[in-house]
Amino acid sequence: MKKIFLLLVMALMGGVALNAQNEGDMTVNQLKQVVKERKELAKMSKKQIESKVLKDAKKQAKVLKKEGWKPSVGTLPLDKQLTEFYLRRAEPSVGLPKYLLSQNQSSSTSYTTARKAAEMRARVGLGTMMGAEVAELAEDSGNDVGLGQNDREAVRKFVDESKQVMQQSIGRTEVILDMYREVNGQTDVWVGLSYDGKRARADILKAFENESAELKGKLSKLLGE
Repeated sequence: MKKIFLLLVMALMGGVALNAQNEGDMTVNQLKQVVKERKELAKMSKKQIESKVLKDAKKQAKVLKKEGWKPSVGTLPLDKQLTEFYLRRAEPSVGLPKYLLSQNQSSSTSYTTARKAAEMRARVGLGTMMGAEVAELAEDSGNDVGLGQNDREAVRKFVDESKQVMQQSIGRTEVILDMYREVNGQTDVWVGLSYDGKRARADILKAFENESAELKGKLSKLLGE
């Protein structure tokens, strides 16, 4: 389980390098792996998760500080931000996760420009994760709600064709990672977003509104209440 947690941390945070891969840039297989590792982490007890998260968040914060990262003005210290991000990822849930999360970075001579770009890319990543979660649920739990092979194919195809629709449907998000550093006249900004799972569920069902009533009913059960 320790190995799974460390793999998840690496997948979510992409290490501490700015050229690390983010959700919006991952391949289908990489996204599936992130979803599976999130589910494995959620199986740990709350006490185990909190203990491990607090310890690793402090270690990660020290590394980030050495690399010049600082919390943006008016935000929580780095270890608190990281702790919240990890804990939300590990929240147990049925169907979609309680929170969908995405993080991304951007660089510019202007802090404002870099931050806007990082947040926009993170929103794109949220749409990508929504699709990945739906596809993985259809693959792993489709039998439980009566999804046949044709239904699963329809879901996978729709998810692939509707990424932009899902990205545009995302409403109000919460910023839970917000840090920056200055390097050689450039400002690097790192933003992590959290999106409520219930809202994501409504967005997904709305995206499928033109599909058959039978498929929508099965998908509704699959996504959980």
